[in-house]
Amino acid sequence: MHKFAGSFFIVIIVLISPLLSESAIVDYDLVIEERDTTINGKTTKGMTINGGIPGPVLRFREGDLARIRVHNRMDVETSIHWHGVLVPPDMDGVPYVSFPPIKPHSTFTYEFPIRQSGTYWYHSHTSLQEQSGVYGAIVIEPVVPRESISYDREYVVLLSDWTEEDPHEVLRTLKRGSE
Repeated sequence: MHKFAGSFFIVIIVLISPLLSESAIVDYDLVIEERDTTINGKTTKGMTINGGIPGPVLRFREGDLARIRVHNRMDVETSIHWHGVLVPPDMDGVPYVSFPPIKPHSTFTYEFPIRQSGTYWYHSHTSLQEQSGVYGAIVIEPVVPRESISYDREYVVLLSDWTEEDPHEVLRTLKRGSE
């Protein structure tokens, strides 16, 4: 019996070792700052990631180690929450609950293993910064590629809405409507 268990263990190690050796440390730098933003022909203040709304698509492979430096160039605190991604509690990006917010003009490095595949999104969990532009998509490829469908180009679709109104005023209006 012990001989069988030992052989089984060796077979498992041999099968998964190529998968483990292909993991990588994937580094990103996200710079969050306030900028004039033109949407629908109107210029207003927005919060951008690396100069854009939405922020860049972050791509990983299951088994990678994500290392994401968030540079807060604003005069207010910020955070990034990795929506749906399995992360350690101190990397979850929920300020004052599991993590201290990223102070103005400082940098925080998130680091966590990528333990699943799929499409997700990231966004600020501070104030209403998501509504001002602090969000983006995440694509995580599986370790073992799935049966592929032939395509010429991959598109990532990320939906959001935009208003020139202050997000706090929008929230106040929504709350008044529920009274």
